[in-house]
Amino acid sequence: MLLAANEPFAATRNPFGLPEEDYPDAVIEGKIAGVRVYGVYLPGQDRKRPHLRYLIGFAQYCNEHDIAAVCIGDFNSGRSETDIEVNVRRGSLVDAFSTADLYAELEQHWTEAWAYLHPDEREFSWYPFRKDPDYESRSGWRIDKAFLSRPLLPRLRAAEYDHFFRLDRLTDHSALIVDLAERTSSVTAGSSPGH
Repeated sequence: MLLAANEPFAATRNPFGLPEEDYPDAVIEGKIAGVRVYGVYLPGQDRKRPHLRYLIGFAQYCNEHDIAAVCIGDFNSGRSETDIEVNVRRGSLVDAFSTADLYAELEQHWTEAWAYLHPDEREFSWYPFRKDPDYESRSGWRIDKAFLSRPLLPRLRAAEYDHFFRLDRLTDHSALIVDLAERTSSVTAGSSPGH
């Protein structure tokens, strides 16, 4: 995970103080241009539950205290009905996120940027690699996301997936680029197109 900016900032690894057995380095915090930025690469399956619980609590705190915050990266979670391609194609649940319950709770407090701007669209940011370069998978998952606190939401200008590096087979993830307006200019945040 990497946070980068054009200006100096302090970064904090493991900002929630998770113990070693709970993958403490799955979240990094930085304050950039007056915005608290959280980069995430959450572990798979139920191992991300402690992270999501802390993010839910922090989302509530940010909203109550008027804190501009964005959390961006690989959440390895989402809505089972809309973020798993095979479910969308079949119109029924064939596969499911084990943490969909906590993900839904996080959505009650923070707004997921891409879904907010594209409510009727379906796009998938991760596809498994295959050895055959001509194989076209239809097993995509939308797990790369950006969440904004309520105070930051009015500054959201754009959220788009860039599939170039994934389609060029340099990674199995698409990049997510989020554009936020500042009071006098704009800043851009993006999730890395790989691990």
